[in-house]
Amino acid sequence: MNPAQAHLSSLELDALALDALPSPEKERMAAHLGTCATCRQRSEQNAALKAHFTRHVLPHHLADPRWRPSPWARWGALFARVVPVLAVAGLALFLVLPREAVHEAPDLAVKGGATLQVFVHRDERVWKAGEGEPLAPKDQIRFQVESGGLPYLMVVSIDGAGKPSIYYPFNGLKSGPVETGEAVALPYSIILDAAPGPERLFALFSREPLQATTVRAALEEIGSGGPAAIRASTRLPVEADDQASFLFEKATP
Repeated sequence: MNPAQAHLSSLELDALALDALPSPEKERMAAHLGTCATCRQRSEQNAALKAHFTRHVLPHHLADPRWRPSPWARWGALFARVVPVLAVAGLALFLVLPREAVHEAPDLAVKGGATLQVFVHRDERVWKAGEGEPLAPKDQIRFQVESGGLPYLMVVSIDGAGKPSIYYPFNGLKSGPVETGEAVALPYSIILDAAPGPERLFALFSREPLQATTVRAALEEIGSGGPAAIRASTRLPVEADDQASFLFEKATP
């Protein structure tokens, strides 16, 4: 660490969380954390995010036979490869938030505790996306939700080209069942296409299944208003009992 540096860098904090530092450097950083409340808070947030992945997200990725083969299922092996290539920031795994963000992106919910979170896989990096974040074609995304006790879910989107999609159940005709306990990682990953502009996701939670035809019509109505309407629409006008929404931007390839 540079002695003149006021705070630890995100890479240094990630390395500390991964236990990938020699003892002298670890002791020097620990001493800094003992006197710097800002860095200590950031370190605790990194540790909490890592623990959340370990308890709630990674087990679903490894156990789900429908999960498409990808490096996501090899996070454990990546830990062993971080030490010799630690200077490559991308291999700080899921502990590095986009654009060096210090605070974890909040769960996005409208009411009642239902939430939607988006995780992105690109090359060998995995992270939790922030609201409005630009993503690239061919990025793989996966969803984690909390249902707030509601037993049915449909995850849908409308993109910048006005195209509606049903992501869960994939191309389904109605809502699918969802666990009503803690956060659940949904099956399958989605590979983003090259359509530029905003894409708005909606997680629709309900006591009874919603029909895809009704939901598609509502998505198309928003899409007809163009990118501005997609960015501004945080709620879909359908009879869901609870909703959560998430916006990301797709960069031009």
